[in-house]
Amino acid sequence: MRVLVAHRQEAMLVAIKRQLAKWNVELFDNGLDALLAARVVSFDLILCGIDLPVLTSIEMVRSIRNFSLNKTTPVILLADGSETEEHERIYGLLNANLLTMDEVEEMKNLEVK
Repeated sequence: MRVLVAHRQEAMLVAIKRQLAKWNVELFDNGLDALLAARVVSFDLILCGIDLPVLTSIEMVRSIRNFSLNKTTPVILLADGSETEEHERIYGLLNANLLTMDEVEEMKNLEVK
């Protein structure tokens, strides 16, 4: 399984990579580099933080949905839990799912096969 992960915090990138150690995980610390990778490489899953530098998560996902090999790839946005209904509506339009950091913390001992 090939996973694209974009997050501004290196600690989060390392934690996700460790959790998904059995998978092929490509890490990016900004939205632009992640988008460029998504335009040329097919992924099975895309995980990204909401507050990406250079290119926001909304811009990145919108571009992925319109101009990449990953138009139908599942996207999970890692949120802090303070998203408004408008944010949730926009993410729904982008066919992206929200996962809060509290929910991520609950999965610390997740064993991915």
